[in-house]
Amino acid sequence: MARNKFFEESTPKNEGLIIPEMAVFCRNDCKEGKWMVGETDYGSRLEFLVVHFSRRVSEYMGGRIAQGQVWFTPVAGEVPMGIVYYTLIKNSRSGRSGSLKNFGCQVAIAQSQGYDPRELVWCPKFIKKSAAITNEDGNTESASWYVIDWSWRECKPEEEAILDNTVKIIQNPKDMEMLFDMDLEASSVCVDGMSQREILALLNQTSSIALPAATETNS
Repeated sequence: MARNKFFEESTPKNEGLIIPEMAVFCRNDCKEGKWMVGETDYGSRLEFLVVHFSRRVSEYMGGRIAQGQVWFTPVAGEVPMGIVYYTLIKNSRSGRSGSLKNFGCQVAIAQSQGYDPRELVWCPKFIKKSAAITNEDGNTESASWYVIDWSWRECKPEEEAILDNTVKIIQNPKDMEMLFDMDLEASSVCVDGMSQREILALLNQTSSIALPAATETNS
């Protein structure tokens, strides 16, 4: 069907990436091993360019956890392209392993080879884990979940235009200010710029620093 002339003439042509005024959360469902936007299942395959990364602390299941907030735009997979999304990654409750640790390791490897993580295509993969756990009744039962493992690669020639658009955002302070979700800011604390010891103190349950109300997080 042909578009209404009013909307066709008044709607600006989108030649770059859209940063939605209402931030779009792409949830990594580590119970099912897939990517979700709202209630829509976009499967397990996704490759993306990172626009920005920040660290956060939030309340979770009676404790405090460190999170990574990854702003990204897809280059492959089923998640709709041309939009800047964010996802949240975290570790196991012990903090010794998990999706966030895995991401940090690969970022360090990329940097050691002279790359900026934002110039690379990131390829998350859901890895299934299982273990025996004790439930609320004190009984042992089996449980399974997914952890994200990460790999990366250089951009292909056909992806360089998307990379150019991410660079335009990175270089534009007004665009970077739009990487903001009011709901997330109301439920966790950004710890960018804080030292490791300051973050550790904030993660301590006895910390005098109050955190916003708890919210659902992902692996």
